[in-house]
Amino acid sequence: MSALIEKLLPEADVSDDGSFGALRRKAQKVLMQHGFPQRKTENWKYLPLGLLEKRTFSTAGPLTGPVPAPPEFPFETGIVHMHNGLLDPQRCRLPRGVAITGMLPSDIDASKLDDTSPADAFAWLNLARFDQGWKLRVEGRVEQPLAIVTSCDEDFEAAIHPRLKVELAEGAALTLLEVQHSEAAGLINGVLDLELAPKSSLVHLIDRSFGETALIQRTTARVSDAAEYRAFVLDGGGRLTRQDLMAELDAAGASASISGVAALGGRALVDYHTAIEHLLGRTSSRENFRILADDQAVGVFNGRIHIVPGADDSHSEMNTGNLLLSEDARINTKPELEIHAEDVTASHGATIGQLDDDARFYLRSRGLTDGQAIALLKYGFAAAVFDGMDAGALKEWMLERLEACL
Repeated sequence: MSALIEKLLPEADVSDDGSFGALRRKAQKVLMQHGFPQRKTENWKYLPLGLLEKRTFSTAGPLTGPVPAPPEFPFETGIVHMHNGLLDPQRCRLPRGVAITGMLPSDIDASKLDDTSPADAFAWLNLARFDQGWKLRVEGRVEQPLAIVTSCDEDFEAAIHPRLKVELAEGAALTLLEVQHSEAAGLINGVLDLELAPKSSLVHLIDRSFGETALIQRTTARVSDAAEYRAFVLDGGGRLTRQDLMAELDAAGASASISGVAALGGRALVDYHTAIEHLLGRTSSRENFRILADDQAVGVFNGRIHIVPGADDSHSEMNTGNLLLSEDARINTKPELEIHAEDVTASHGATIGQLDDDARFYLRSRGLTDGQAIALLKYGFAAAVFDGMDAGALKEWMLERLEACL
Protein backbone atom coordinates (compact mmCIF):
# COMPACT_ATOMS: atom_id res chain seq x y z
CA MET A 1 0.00 0.00 0.00
CA SER A 2 2.50 2.61 -1.18
CA ALA A 3 -0.20 5.29 -1.38
CA LEU A 4 -0.99 4.84 2.30
CA ILE A 5 2.72 4.95 3.16
CA GLU A 6 2.98 8.32 1.41
CA LYS A 7 -0.05 9.65 3.28
CA LEU A 8 0.84 8.45 6.76
CA LEU A 9 4.65 8.29 6.73
CA PRO A 10 6.12 11.12 4.67
CA GLU A 11 9.86 10.61 5.05
CA ALA A 12 10.59 14.22 5.93
CA ASP A 13 8.20 14.08 8.88
CA VAL A 14 9.80 11.14 10.70
CA SER A 15 11.45 12.51 13.83
CA ASP A 16 15.09 11.71 14.47
CA ASP A 17 15.46 13.33 17.88
CA GLY A 18 18.20 12.19 20.19
CA SER A 19 16.02 10.29 22.68
CA PHE A 20 13.66 8.28 20.48
CA GLY A 21 15.68 8.43 17.26
CA ALA A 22 16.77 4.77 17.22
CA LEU A 23 13.22 3.51 17.86
CA ARG A 24 11.79 5.79 15.18
CA ARG A 25 14.36 4.69 12.60
CA LYS A 26 13.62 1.03 13.39
CA ALA A 27 9.88 1.66 12.97
CA GLN A 28 10.36 3.50 9.69
CA LYS A 29 12.55 0.69 8.34
CA VAL A 30 9.92 -1.98 9.15
CA LEU A 31 7.15 0.08 7.55
CA MET A 32 9.11 0.81 4.39
CA GLN A 33 10.06 -2.89 4.09
CA HIS A 34 6.66 -4.50 4.74
CA GLY A 35 4.09 -1.74 4.24
CA PHE A 36 0.58 -1.88 5.65
CA PRO A 37 -1.70 -4.94 5.90
CA GLN A 38 -3.67 -6.08 2.88
CA ARG A 39 -6.65 -8.39 2.46
CA LYS A 40 -4.21 -11.32 2.30
CA THR A 41 -2.89 -10.46 5.79
CA GLU A 42 -4.89 -12.94 7.89
CA ASN A 43 -5.71 -10.78 10.91
CA TRP A 44 -6.62 -7.80 8.74
CA LYS A 45 -8.64 -9.40 5.96
CA TYR A 46 -11.98 -7.93 7.06
CA LEU A 47 -10.74 -4.34 7.44
CA PRO A 48 -10.83 -2.31 4.19
CA LEU A 49 -7.87 0.01 4.60
CA GLY A 50 -8.73 1.42 1.18
CA LEU A 51 -11.02 3.76 3.11
CA LEU A 52 -7.90 5.43 4.51
CA GLU A 53 -6.29 5.67 1.09
CA LYS A 54 -9.19 7.80 -0.12
CA ARG A 55 -8.67 10.39 2.58
CA THR A 56 -6.37 13.37 2.61
CA PHE A 57 -4.83 13.81 6.03
CA SER A 58 -3.68 17.26 7.06
CA THR A 59 -0.70 17.85 9.34
CA ALA A 60 -1.58 17.92 13.02
CA GLY A 61 -0.46 21.13 14.66
CA PRO A 62 -0.52 22.69 18.12
CA LEU A 63 -3.83 23.59 19.70
CA THR A 64 -4.73 27.14 18.70
CA GLY A 65 -8.32 27.51 19.85
CA PRO A 66 -10.04 26.82 23.14
CA VAL A 67 -10.11 23.18 24.21
CA PRO A 68 -13.67 21.98 24.85
CA ALA A 69 -14.52 20.89 28.34
CA PRO A 70 -14.51 17.13 28.97
CA PRO A 71 -17.90 15.47 29.45
CA GLU A 72 -19.66 15.54 32.77
CA PHE A 73 -19.92 12.29 34.71
CA PRO A 74 -22.53 11.41 37.36
CA PHE A 75 -19.71 10.48 39.75
CA GLU A 76 -16.46 12.03 40.93
CA THR A 77 -13.56 11.21 38.61
CA GLY A 78 -10.09 12.35 37.65
CA ILE A 79 -9.57 13.57 34.08
CA VAL A 80 -6.82 13.19 31.49
CA HIS A 81 -8.06 14.95 28.35
CA MET A 82 -6.48 14.29 24.94
CA HIS A 83 -7.83 16.74 22.36
CA ASN A 84 -6.73 16.45 18.73
CA GLY A 85 -4.17 13.92 19.94
CA LEU A 86 -2.46 16.34 22.32
CA LEU A 87 -2.39 16.30 26.11
CA ASP A 88 -1.73 19.31 28.30
CA PRO A 89 -0.58 17.98 31.70
CA GLN A 90 -1.55 21.29 33.29
CA ARG A 91 -5.18 20.57 32.44
CA CYS A 92 -5.16 17.11 34.03
CA ARG A 93 -7.20 16.53 37.17
CA LEU A 94 -5.52 13.55 38.81
CA PRO A 95 -6.86 11.70 41.84
CA ARG A 96 -4.64 11.16 44.86
CA GLY A 97 -2.15 8.39 44.14
CA VAL A 98 -1.75 9.10 40.38
CA ALA A 99 1.15 11.07 38.88
CA ILE A 100 1.92 11.94 35.24
CA THR A 101 5.35 12.25 33.61
CA GLY A 102 6.73 12.31 30.10
CA MET A 103 7.60 8.97 28.53
CA LEU A 104 11.22 7.86 28.18
CA PRO A 105 12.66 5.42 25.61
CA SER A 106 13.02 2.85 28.41
CA ASP A 107 9.23 2.95 28.83
CA ILE A 108 8.74 1.46 25.35
CA ASP A 109 9.22 -2.25 24.67
CA ALA A 110 9.07 -2.93 20.93
CA SER A 111 10.59 -6.42 21.22
CA LYS A 112 7.23 -8.19 20.86
CA LEU A 113 6.14 -6.31 17.75
CA ASP A 114 6.30 -8.35 14.55
CA ASP A 115 9.05 -6.91 12.34
CA THR A 116 8.83 -9.67 9.70
CA SER A 117 5.39 -8.86 8.24
CA PRO A 118 2.84 -6.02 8.04
CA ALA A 119 0.76 -7.47 10.91
CA ASP A 120 1.84 -4.79 13.45
CA ALA A 121 2.26 -1.96 10.95
CA PHE A 122 0.08 0.54 12.78
CA ALA A 123 1.92 -0.03 16.06
CA TRP A 124 5.17 0.67 14.22
CA LEU A 125 3.54 3.75 12.66
CA ASN A 126 2.64 5.03 16.12
CA LEU A 127 6.23 4.54 17.23
CA ALA A 128 7.52 6.44 14.20
CA ARG A 129 5.08 9.34 14.47
CA PHE A 130 3.92 9.86 18.07
CA ASP A 131 4.44 13.40 19.28
CA GLN A 132 4.81 13.06 23.05
CA GLY A 133 4.26 9.93 25.07
CA TRP A 134 2.95 10.15 28.64
CA LYS A 135 3.18 7.83 31.62
CA LEU A 136 0.74 7.56 34.52
CA ARG A 137 2.13 6.06 37.72
CA VAL A 138 -0.40 4.64 40.20
CA GLU A 139 0.47 4.13 43.87
CA GLY A 140 -1.87 2.63 46.47
CA ARG A 141 -5.59 1.99 46.12
CA VAL A 142 -7.06 4.93 44.20
CA GLU A 143 -10.65 5.42 45.30
CA GLN A 144 -11.68 7.77 42.49
CA PRO A 145 -11.92 6.54 38.88
CA LEU A 146 -9.62 8.11 36.29
CA ALA A 147 -11.16 9.04 32.91
CA ILE A 148 -8.98 9.33 29.80
CA VAL A 149 -11.08 11.43 27.43
CA THR A 150 -10.35 11.53 23.68
CA SER A 151 -11.98 14.24 21.56
CA CYS A 152 -11.42 16.05 18.26
CA ASP A 153 -12.60 19.29 16.68
CA GLU A 154 -15.47 18.92 14.21
CA ASP A 155 -13.22 19.84 11.26
CA PHE A 156 -10.23 17.77 12.42
CA GLU A 157 -8.78 15.80 9.48
CA ALA A 158 -5.28 14.92 10.61
CA ALA A 159 -3.69 11.57 11.48
CA ILE A 160 -2.70 11.55 15.14
CA HIS A 161 -0.76 8.97 17.15
CA PRO A 162 -1.36 9.27 20.91
CA ARG A 163 0.74 7.05 23.17
CA LEU A 164 0.14 6.41 26.87
CA LYS A 165 1.48 4.05 29.50
CA VAL A 166 -0.26 3.27 32.81
CA GLU A 167 1.95 1.68 35.46
CA LEU A 168 0.45 0.21 38.66
CA ALA A 169 2.78 -0.27 41.60
CA GLU A 170 2.65 -3.39 43.79
CA GLY A 171 -0.70 -3.63 45.55
CA ALA A 172 -2.14 -0.63 43.68
CA ALA A 173 -5.74 -0.53 42.45
CA LEU A 174 -7.37 1.72 39.83
CA THR A 175 -10.53 2.02 37.76
CA LEU A 176 -9.55 3.41 34.35
CA LEU A 177 -12.29 4.76 32.08
CA GLU A 178 -11.53 5.45 28.41
CA VAL A 179 -14.11 7.73 26.81
CA GLN A 180 -13.61 8.19 23.06
CA HIS A 181 -16.05 10.14 20.91
CA SER A 182 -15.49 12.03 17.65
CA GLU A 183 -17.35 12.84 14.43
CA ALA A 184 -14.38 14.25 12.52
CA ALA A 185 -12.84 12.53 9.48
CA GLY A 186 -9.32 12.08 10.81
CA LEU A 187 -7.37 9.02 12.00
CA ILE A 188 -6.58 8.19 15.63
CA ASN A 189 -3.81 5.57 15.75
CA GLY A 190 -3.22 5.00 19.46
CA VAL A 191 -1.12 2.74 21.69
CA LEU A 192 -1.95 2.10 25.34
CA ASP A 193 0.40 0.00 27.50
CA LEU A 194 -0.78 -1.23 30.91
CA GLU A 195 1.62 -2.75 33.44
CA LEU A 196 0.26 -4.42 36.57
CA ALA A 197 2.79 -5.15 39.31
CA PRO A 198 2.23 -8.03 41.79
CA LYS A 199 -1.09 -7.96 43.69
CA SER A 200 -2.34 -4.92 41.78
CA SER A 201 -5.81 -4.59 40.25
CA LEU A 202 -7.05 -2.67 37.22
CA VAL A 203 -10.65 -2.33 36.06
CA HIS A 204 -10.55 -0.96 32.51
CA LEU A 205 -13.75 0.44 31.00
CA ILE A 206 -14.04 1.60 27.38
CA ASP A 207 -16.93 3.71 26.11
CA ARG A 208 -16.54 4.76 22.48
CA SER A 209 -18.50 5.79 19.43
CA PHE A 210 -17.33 7.46 16.25
CA GLY A 211 -18.83 8.92 13.09
CA GLU A 212 -16.37 9.23 10.21
CA THR A 213 -13.36 9.08 12.51
CA ALA A 214 -11.10 6.09 11.89
CA LEU A 215 -9.72 4.52 15.08
CA ILE A 216 -6.93 1.96 15.23
CA GLN A 217 -5.79 1.16 18.75
CA ARG A 218 -3.44 -1.36 20.28
CA THR A 219 -3.81 -2.04 24.01
CA THR A 220 -1.52 -4.42 25.90
CA ALA A 221 -1.91 -5.37 29.58
CA ARG A 222 1.02 -7.13 31.24
CA VAL A 223 -0.28 -8.86 34.37
CA SER A 224 2.11 -9.98 37.10
CA ASP A 225 1.94 -12.23 40.17
CA ALA A 226 -1.54 -12.35 41.77
CA ALA A 227 -2.58 -9.26 39.78
CA GLU A 228 -6.00 -8.89 38.17
CA TYR A 229 -7.02 -7.15 34.95
CA ARG A 230 -10.71 -6.75 34.05
CA ALA A 231 -11.87 -5.00 30.87
CA PHE A 232 -15.43 -3.96 29.97
CA VAL A 233 -16.08 -2.55 26.50
CA LEU A 234 -19.05 -0.67 25.05
CA ASP A 235 -18.53 0.20 21.38
CA GLY A 236 -21.21 2.17 19.55
CA GLY A 237 -19.47 1.80 16.19
CA GLY A 238 -17.77 4.03 13.66
CA ARG A 239 -16.87 4.13 9.98
CA LEU A 240 -13.67 2.17 10.68
CA THR A 241 -12.67 0.90 14.11
CA ARG A 242 -9.93 -1.60 14.88
CA GLN A 243 -9.07 -2.62 18.44
CA ASP A 244 -6.28 -5.03 19.37
CA LEU A 245 -6.63 -5.90 23.05
CA MET A 246 -4.02 -8.23 24.54
CA ALA A 247 -3.38 -9.51 28.06
CA GLU A 248 -0.12 -11.25 28.97
CA LEU A 249 -0.31 -13.38 32.12
CA ASP A 250 3.34 -13.77 33.02
CA ALA A 251 3.27 -14.90 36.66
CA ALA A 252 1.42 -17.39 38.84
CA GLY A 253 -1.91 -16.14 40.12
CA ALA A 254 -2.35 -13.60 37.33
CA SER A 255 -5.85 -13.32 35.90
CA ALA A 256 -7.58 -11.43 33.09
CA SER A 257 -11.11 -11.06 31.83
CA ILE A 258 -12.44 -9.24 28.77
CA SER A 259 -16.15 -8.53 28.44
CA GLY A 260 -17.54 -6.38 25.68
CA VAL A 261 -20.40 -5.50 23.39
CA ALA A 262 -20.47 -3.72 20.02
CA ALA A 263 -23.86 -2.25 19.07
CA LEU A 264 -23.59 -1.35 15.40
CA GLY A 265 -25.84 0.34 12.87
CA GLY A 266 -25.61 2.31 9.64
CA ARG A 267 -22.38 1.52 7.78
CA ALA A 268 -20.29 0.99 10.87
CA LEU A 269 -17.30 -1.36 10.68
CA VAL A 270 -15.81 -2.58 13.95
CA ASP A 271 -12.98 -5.14 14.13
CA TYR A 272 -11.96 -6.53 17.54
CA HIS A 273 -8.96 -8.80 17.98
CA THR A 274 -8.30 -10.02 21.51
CA ALA A 275 -5.48 -12.26 22.72
CA ILE A 276 -4.79 -13.67 26.17
CA GLU A 277 -1.37 -15.24 26.63
CA HIS A 278 -0.94 -17.74 29.49
CA LEU A 279 2.84 -17.55 29.80
CA LEU A 280 3.02 -19.42 33.12
CA GLY A 281 0.92 -21.91 35.05
CA ARG A 282 -1.72 -21.16 37.69
CA THR A 283 -3.21 -18.36 35.60
CA SER A 284 -6.84 -17.83 34.60
CA SER A 285 -8.81 -15.93 31.96
CA ARG A 286 -12.35 -15.35 30.75
CA GLU A 287 -13.80 -13.69 27.65
CA ASN A 288 -17.38 -12.79 26.81
CA PHE A 289 -17.96 -10.64 23.72
CA ARG A 290 -21.18 -9.84 21.89
CA ILE A 291 -21.98 -8.03 18.65
CA LEU A 292 -25.33 -6.66 17.48
CA ALA A 293 -25.26 -5.61 13.81
CA ASP A 294 -28.11 -3.74 12.10
CA ASP A 295 -28.53 -1.95 8.73
CA GLN A 296 -25.32 -2.46 6.69
CA ALA A 297 -22.97 -2.69 9.64
CA VAL A 298 -20.07 -5.16 9.79
CA GLY A 299 -18.78 -6.61 13.06
CA VAL A 300 -15.65 -8.73 13.49
CA PHE A 301 -14.48 -10.58 16.58
CA ASN A 302 -11.32 -12.69 16.66
CA GLY A 303 -10.56 -13.98 20.16
CA ARG A 304 -7.41 -15.99 20.87
CA ILE A 305 -6.34 -17.80 24.03
CA HIS A 306 -2.78 -19.16 23.99
CA ILE A 307 -1.44 -21.49 26.69
CA VAL A 308 2.28 -22.06 26.23
CA PRO A 309 4.20 -25.28 27.01
CA GLY A 310 4.64 -25.74 30.74
CA ALA A 311 1.78 -23.42 31.71
CA ASP A 312 0.00 -26.23 33.57
CA ASP A 313 -2.93 -25.52 35.87
CA SER A 314 -4.14 -22.72 33.58
CA HIS A 315 -7.86 -22.12 33.16
CA SER A 316 -9.61 -20.25 30.38
CA GLU A 317 -13.10 -19.75 29.02
CA MET A 318 -14.31 -17.85 25.95
CA ASN A 319 -17.80 -17.14 24.65
CA THR A 320 -18.96 -14.93 21.81
CA GLY A 321 -22.61 -14.36 20.94
CA ASN A 322 -23.81 -12.37 17.94
CA LEU A 323 -27.12 -11.00 16.67
CA LEU A 324 -27.83 -10.15 13.04
CA LEU A 325 -30.63 -7.59 13.00
CA SER A 326 -30.93 -7.02 9.24
CA GLU A 327 -30.37 -8.95 6.03
CA ASP A 328 -27.55 -6.63 4.95
CA ALA A 329 -25.53 -6.75 8.19
CA ARG A 330 -22.54 -9.08 8.53
CA ILE A 331 -20.70 -10.60 11.48
CA ASN A 332 -17.44 -12.55 11.27
CA THR A 333 -16.44 -14.34 14.45
CA LYS A 334 -13.49 -16.62 15.13
CA PRO A 335 -12.66 -17.98 18.60
CA GLU A 336 -9.23 -19.62 18.86
CA LEU A 337 -7.69 -21.86 21.50
CA GLU A 338 -4.02 -22.75 21.14
CA ILE A 339 -3.01 -25.09 23.95
CA HIS A 340 0.46 -26.56 24.44
CA ALA A 341 0.08 -27.77 28.03
CA GLU A 342 -1.76 -30.84 29.31
CA ASP A 343 -3.06 -30.05 32.79
CA VAL A 344 -5.44 -27.21 31.82
CA THR A 345 -9.14 -26.48 31.45
CA ALA A 346 -10.22 -24.50 28.40
CA SER A 347 -13.46 -23.99 26.52
CA HIS A 348 -14.96 -21.77 23.86
CA GLY A 349 -18.29 -21.21 22.19
CA ALA A 350 -19.61 -19.04 19.37
CA THR A 351 -23.15 -18.36 18.16
CA ILE A 352 -24.69 -16.18 15.45
CA GLY A 353 -28.43 -15.79 15.30
CA GLN A 354 -31.42 -13.47 15.11
CA LEU A 355 -33.97 -12.25 17.63
CA ASP A 356 -36.29 -14.99 18.83
CA ASP A 357 -39.73 -14.58 17.24
CA ASP A 358 -41.36 -16.50 20.11
CA ALA A 359 -39.85 -14.10 22.64
CA ARG A 360 -41.08 -11.12 20.61
CA PHE A 361 -44.56 -12.60 20.45
CA TYR A 362 -44.55 -13.25 24.20
CA LEU A 363 -43.59 -9.65 25.00
CA ARG A 364 -46.18 -8.27 22.58
CA SER A 365 -48.83 -10.45 24.22
CA ARG A 366 -47.97 -8.67 27.47
CA GLY A 367 -48.81 -5.25 25.99
CA LEU A 368 -45.49 -4.12 24.48
CA THR A 369 -45.28 -2.80 20.95
CA ASP A 370 -43.05 -4.68 18.53
CA GLY A 371 -40.47 -1.88 18.75
CA GLN A 372 -40.45 -2.04 22.55
CA ALA A 373 -40.14 -5.83 22.47
CA ILE A 374 -37.17 -5.66 20.09
CA ALA A 375 -35.48 -2.98 22.20
CA LEU A 376 -35.94 -5.01 25.39
CA LEU A 377 -34.55 -8.19 23.83
CA LYS A 378 -31.55 -6.36 22.40
CA TYR A 379 -30.82 -4.74 25.75
CA GLY A 380 -31.11 -8.03 27.65
CA PHE A 381 -28.76 -9.73 25.20
CA ALA A 382 -26.14 -6.97 25.33
CA ALA A 383 -26.30 -6.07 29.04
CA ALA A 384 -25.24 -9.57 30.10
CA VAL A 385 -21.59 -8.72 29.39
CA PHE A 386 -21.66 -6.25 32.30
CA ASP A 387 -22.88 -8.79 34.86
CA GLY A 388 -19.31 -9.12 36.12
CA MET A 389 -19.02 -5.43 37.01
CA ASP A 390 -19.26 -4.42 40.64
CA ALA A 391 -22.57 -2.80 41.50
CA GLY A 392 -22.44 0.98 41.78
CA ALA A 393 -22.48 4.28 39.89
CA LEU A 394 -20.02 3.14 37.20
CA LYS A 395 -22.07 0.08 36.29
CA GLU A 396 -25.28 2.10 36.21
CA TRP A 397 -23.59 4.65 33.94
CA MET A 398 -22.34 1.96 31.54
CA LEU A 399 -25.81 0.42 31.35
CA GLU A 400 -27.31 3.84 30.64
CA ARG A 401 -24.75 4.37 27.87
CA LEU A 402 -25.65 0.94 26.47
CA GLU A 403 -29.34 1.82 26.44
CA ALA A 404 -28.53 5.04 24.59
CA CYS A 405 -26.49 3.12 21.99
CA LEU A 406 -29.35 0.71 21.38
